[in-house]
Amino acid sequence: MDDQSWMYHRLMDGRLHPEYIMGVRRFINFVFSIDKNISGRKIRCPCVRCKNQKFLKENDICKHLLTKCFLPCYENWTVHGESYIT
Repeated sequence: MDDQSWMYHRLMDGRLHPEYIMGVRRFINFVFSIDKNISGRKIRCPCVRCKNQKFLKENDICKHLLTKCFLPCYENWTVHGESYIT
């Protein structure tokens, strides 16, 4: 995905930012579109609590990202199929 600036703008006036919600959906769709990311219908969760260490189902990842936000400095999704960018 090209623009990932939405990842760290989760809240707007104390509510979930609509752009963040759409970005989470695009992230999940992107990750599930690459077979090597999926293990038993689960992918690594990039939330601040799981830190790409736990494999969870799609709904659980969505909940985590909406309530906990993304792991800091994870704009380059190397664990989820993107190439490493320097």
